[in-house]
Amino acid sequence: MKNKTSKKKELSELVSILSNNITIYLIDISNLNSNQISILRKNFYEHSIKMRMVKNTLLKKAINKINDQKWNSFFSILNGNTTVLFSNLNVTNITSKIIKNFHVQEKTDKPYLKGAYAQESFYFDGGNKDLNILLHLKSKEDLIIEILNILQFSIKEIILSFLNSTKFKIGEILETLSKKEG
Repeated sequence: MKNKTSKKKELSELVSILSNNITIYLIDISNLNSNQISILRKNFYEHSIKMRMVKNTLLKKAINKINDQKWNSFFSILNGNTTVLFSNLNVTNITSKIIKNFHVQEKTDKPYLKGAYAQESFYFDGGNKDLNILLHLKSKEDLIIEILNILQFSIKEIILSFLNSTKFKIGEILETLSKKEG
């Protein structure tokens, strides 16, 4: 049995995980063997995603300690086996790809997604239906880059059409001026 000091430390670490990471997945890895869990852990680690098994009661205490209502929505999915995946990087797509690839390689539907916090939004699944949504979720930075590329293309087209139409006008003006001088 853990002593109070280690429980407080563990609670403090969970509060820190929830407060300081921008990508958090709650998954169920029950019925996976130790070799499969090791493969998952290694794949996540390669992309700066940490994996930690937690007790639901401790996770609920951490959510209460944060005192932010948005996290309360996780309460409904905190049952059974819960493993937390977390990163302070925007790894939403990568996390989903690792899970999807694992499903294919191991011919299993585990781990399954219980819920996620990514791109400042919550996703609740209770299976793997929303995993595809998270797989194709674009970051704000990616969306801004796409918009800027579209605008850049449009601006180039506008400038080129302006230059093409004014090129003849400038040529006509220069020709007219040269005729007046001569």
